[in-house]
Amino acid sequence: MAESLQFDTKVSREGRIVLPANARAALGLKPGDRVHVTVEGGEARLVTAQSLLHHVWAKNHGGDARDSIEDVRRSRRADQSRAAAKWERISKSVDEDNRSEEEIEADLLAALGIPQ
Repeated sequence: MAESLQFDTKVSREGRIVLPANARAALGLKPGDRVHVTVEGGEARLVTAQSLLHHVWAKNHGGDARDSIEDVRRSRRADQSRAAAKWERISKSVDEDNRSEEEIEADLLAALGIPQ
């Protein structure tokens, strides 16, 4: 179990607080490390980037991770299929369009309600 620490600290004029050395050591924090702070219900929770990374990793590699991977792959294949079908429709439409560039421009301007 992780070490339990409690301490009081003061907010500086610049709005900064100091984490005592033993708290930084317990969290594995070094100068320049980033932390994530959540403020909710009048309380602040500080989480190290490393802890957040482990939490996200654990969520994505838990008991249902295999299902999640398959869901993502299935969704990606569906997206690729829809994109391929869209480009096929566009290519077919372009191949069947016998208008000149000037006629296409005039049609677009008319569709947008821009006088020529």
